[in-house]
Amino acid sequence: MIKKKTKKSSYLTIINDLSEDIGISKEETKSLVDVALSATDPRDVNYKQLKEEIITFLVINIFFLISKL
Repeated sequence: MIKKKTKKSSYLTIINDLSEDIGISKEETKSLVDVALSATDPRDVNYKQLKEEIITFLVINIFFLISKL
C-alpha cells in the first residue's frame, strides 16, 4: 500500500515540478508524462530520471526548432 501511494505521489510531483520548470499547464504536463509512461512499465519507473529525460527531450526539440528557423 505504501509503495503504491509513493508512486502516485511521485507521479503527481513530477507533473507539478515539470509544470513549474517548463512553464506549461498541468494538463499539458500530465499528457506529456502519460505519453512518456506509455512506452514503459509504470511500476519500474524512476521518476527522477524520467523528469530529467523529459526535460532533455524538450530542450533538444526546442534547439532543433530554433535551428530550422
